[in-house]
Amino acid sequence: MGNSKIKALTMKKFIKISPPGNGDIIADQERVLKALHDEFGEVRFSHQLLKKIYPLCRQANWEVTTTLIKNGKYWELVELEAGDKSAYHLGIAVDLGSTSVTMRVIDLNTAAVLGEESILNHQIKYGDDILTRIFYTKDKNEHLKAIQQATVDTINVLFNEFVKKMVIDPLEYTVMVISGNTTMVHFLMGIDPWPIFEYPYAPVFNHTGYRNCQDFGLLVNGCFYCLPSVANYLGGDTISGLLVAKLEEKDELGLFIDIGTNGEMVLGNKNFLVAGAGAAGPALEGGISKHGMKATTGAVDTVTIVENELRLTTIKGGRPLGICGSGIVDLIAQMLLNGWIDFSGRFNPEKSQRIVKRDGEYGVLYANRDEAGNGEELLFTQTDMNQFIDTKAAASTMVAYLLERLGVTPMDVERLYVSGAFGTYINLESAITIGLYPDLPRERFVSLGNSSLNGANALLTDREKMTTAIKLQERIEYLEFGAATDFISKMHASRFLPHTDFDLYPTVKAELIKRGRFR
Repeated sequence: MGNSKIKALTMKKFIKISPPGNGDIIADQERVLKALHDEFGEVRFSHQLLKKIYPLCRQANWEVTTTLIKNGKYWELVELEAGDKSAYHLGIAVDLGSTSVTMRVIDLNTAAVLGEESILNHQIKYGDDILTRIFYTKDKNEHLKAIQQATVDTINVLFNEFVKKMVIDPLEYTVMVISGNTTMVHFLMGIDPWPIFEYPYAPVFNHTGYRNCQDFGLLVNGCFYCLPSVANYLGGDTISGLLVAKLEEKDELGLFIDIGTNGEMVLGNKNFLVAGAGAAGPALEGGISKHGMKATTGAVDTVTIVENELRLTTIKGGRPLGICGSGIVDLIAQMLLNGWIDFSGRFNPEKSQRIVKRDGEYGVLYANRDEAGNGEELLFTQTDMNQFIDTKAAASTMVAYLLERLGVTPMDVERLYVSGAFGTYINLESAITIGLYPDLPRERFVSLGNSSLNGANALLTDREKMTTAIKLQERIEYLEFGAATDFISKMHASRFLPHTDFDLYPTVKAELIKRGRFR
């Protein structure tokens, strides 16, 4: 039964117990523990299960399935079921993002992924960004409870979707691993995250340990575990990503980057790990433009300019409704290469009829009323451009600062791991063209997809990664970008496309020279 190579976070063990009688008066609990002892050693038994053991064992004719979880040095018994239910063993991985929440169901006997769903985080009704939500809950216990409930509701909605679609007994779900940033996990636990924002920026906690789902109103039967955070802006989602990237196992110098609303990055190898994080802004997720949108149906996701004509594609085809992060990066890169904008991001209206003036400022009209799916003019304006360049500058400066602190150059990075939805769908050439990523040989880039979710998945199917996660949390040296005196001046140098120092971007420089854009 199952795959013997999988060391899942929980184990299901079917046991047949000799019943009491003929002078054998050993208690029910001791009978169960004795049946488990040879394989699991000393097993801890919760009061909740003690209340369940009678009459379950007697009604099941002393044939029961036990569910156990490794908690430190000991195994804990977390569930008892009548009969042999060992074939039904499911786990849940959750990426608890500030904007969207994704859930994946995994068969813990085979490691097969049985399904994946994503919805918007219900917290959004209390603020589009994390900072607004932190201020909303400060010193207001009722507000904190509301955001905690919104978090729980989001997870429960996703869970109910799976229960309905898969027609599986909720008892078969034994454990949930949650990966999220430091603030999201504080909200889930009902802990005021204000210390994350206020100097000296120390979270209330880094580790949650195992928690009973029902104690928090979660509909999952078993327990949940949140991957540990390192610092205020370096959360369990980064630790989760490192479980996938495995920097700490390698000789080569690796750089892990996850750029979204926040930018998180870790540089290192098996000898050291140094990390930094900071606000990048919503621009990279399409959140700055009036017509910006998430990467959903109708979003412009790719842009090219061929013979000075703008061409674009949308997600799932159809007419455009707005533009997402990958589309914005393409649009800016293509306009730069074709002279529609200068190196500071200023529009050159004489270069194309697509560059129009509306409400006193220039912008590129990437879809007119006839071309758009909503009958509106879709514009990317100078204001949008400036905000995007600020975000790009923040993200690239974080990388530059991290490298400089360790005395290494971009070319010393032998592998660059790109995480997150933005990193998955972005055109790599476009990102390098505008200076978002270092100009490295392209084969050094590795896309990890949703590493927050994939790391939670990895832990569910390999409990030894729990030790790795805890060691990573302890080993990482965290740099506070806000304390860097020259960060702002470095950021100003990065406000140009791709950078004020073109020698940092040799392939971009070569392409611009080829196109007559640079001498």
